[in-house]
Amino acid sequence: MLDLEVIGQGATTTIYRDGNKAVKLYVNAPPNEAENEADRQLFAFYAGLPVPAVIGVRRLDEKNVALYMELISGKPLFQPKMGKDERNDAINTLVKLQCMVHKVQAIGQPKQIDKILWKIKQTPHISASQKNQLLLSLERLDTGSNNLCHGDIHPLNILYDGNKHWIIDWVDSTAGNPLADACRTYLIFKQFMTRQAGIYLRAFCKEVNVKSEDILVWLPIIAATRLSESMDDKSRVWLMDILAQSL
Repeated sequence: MLDLEVIGQGATTTIYRDGNKAVKLYVNAPPNEAENEADRQLFAFYAGLPVPAVIGVRRLDEKNVALYMELISGKPLFQPKMGKDERNDAINTLVKLQCMVHKVQAIGQPKQIDKILWKIKQTPHISASQKNQLLLSLERLDTGSNNLCHGDIHPLNILYDGNKHWIIDWVDSTAGNPLADACRTYLIFKQFMTRQAGIYLRAFCKEVNVKSEDILVWLPIIAATRLSESMDDKSRVWLMDILAQSL
């Protein structure tokens, strides 16, 4: 689409290098998706978090919108052929960065609970009775917290430039409960990096002095929200099994 070097690829976006800028191109994205991500990233940036600066949003045509931001020349937190100790150190770094995010109060940002409710209600992959059980659980778990939650913290969304770690991809950030945010990270580890899931969970619990069950109680809710996202059949069946076992 753009005559630039591709440096990243997401489910609905492509990221290009343009000199010292990164250009995140949204194709057929939901209305205002680029603007929303820019606003959330700016909030995190001005909160003092290690986040690329936002330069601006440019609409290229009716279907294509680009978010221009500071280019981070870094590598993802996890690299091929890392040793056990290196992976453990990387997970501890991820946990410290995630907890740094959670310390920010995000009153006025989109509400985590609203996003969860919307995802559960709109997914066609779970039954009406399951949805009712999930909504009752969510009502019990909602504490009204307004901590900043990234919404998709995992090793590919943390870059290291040799001096500093950066947190990228802020489109899903909300104001909400850090334990739900941690459960999302745990589930991603469980799905894609199974051996590291327990290590992450223990590290997070130790860092914030909570019990693992305080996080895992969110598992059916977070699994249901994942089912609203685009994925292959194998992943969908796996999440539906988690949901069935949990409920």
